[in-house]
Amino acid sequence: MEPVAVALQGWIDPLVGRSAVIDTETTGTNVRTDRIISFGHVRLVDGKITEQIEWFFNPGDVEIHPDALRVHGITAEFLADKPPIKGYLARIIELLVEAIVCGHNVKFDIDMINAELARHRFPLLDKFIAGVFDTMKESRERWPGKPASLDALCARVGISTAHRQQHGALTDALLCAEAMQAMFREQRSFLELFADTAPAAALDDRAIEMPAILVLPATADELAAHTSYLAGMSGDAPIWHAYTTPAVAESGRTHEDNEVDEVDEVDEVDEVDEVDEVDEHTEHDSALAPC
Repeated sequence: MEPVAVALQGWIDPLVGRSAVIDTETTGTNVRTDRIISFGHVRLVDGKITEQIEWFFNPGDVEIHPDALRVHGITAEFLADKPPIKGYLARIIELLVEAIVCGHNVKFDIDMINAELARHRFPLLDKFIAGVFDTMKESRERWPGKPASLDALCARVGISTAHRQQHGALTDALLCAEAMQAMFREQRSFLELFADTAPAAALDDRAIEMPAILVLPATADELAAHTSYLAGMSGDAPIWHAYTTPAVAESGRTHEDNEVDEVDEVDEVDEVDEVDEVDEHTEHDSALAPC
């Protein structure tokens, strides 16, 4: 399995490991009733583009909304001979499995794909993908208050959009991938300094073997010096004497043994007191008894 992107405290670097930059064109913006008519995919491995895919699909009886048509220009006539998306859903999952899914406002694309998956009884994407990275969200965090469209982002990081007349799934996915490369150029340069170190995937949950703890017992001289020090302390007897004394150390008796003896002594005292009380009562009763 290829290494996935590094996530630190919820932050993802999409240029580490494998990322899938995606975009969709649709019949409209309603996730429940509209359909995907184009899917674009750009694969990045450690920040380098290694694959580009674009597929078109026939939406069946679902009409293309005029607003959507103005955005992407994909007509029903163009899609008439294209296959339905159902036969491509497994291939879409295969492209995205264990990858960081990236895109501009990528939540919309993921929601549309999940709707198609659910419609045809496929598992949803969250069971397969390694994470999500949204360039629109990243743009808003880096430049708050500034326009965050894909065009605005590309202009800000120096990516030309002159060749794009209308939106297209692969065209937009490529622009998004190039914008990500530009956004993370400095971070990527920093990561390359550690190219010879172990990859992020090598960091796992294996138990760390700790060396055995070295215990150095006190010598007889050290114990004697410690006892002498305690004996010289002012005030009441140090509490330490309740736990260990030279006699205890020699006999091998423990603090628990001492506690048992103390309990036995208390019991003996109680028994003596009870006997004395009985004797006192007996003498008292004898004095009061009638002659």
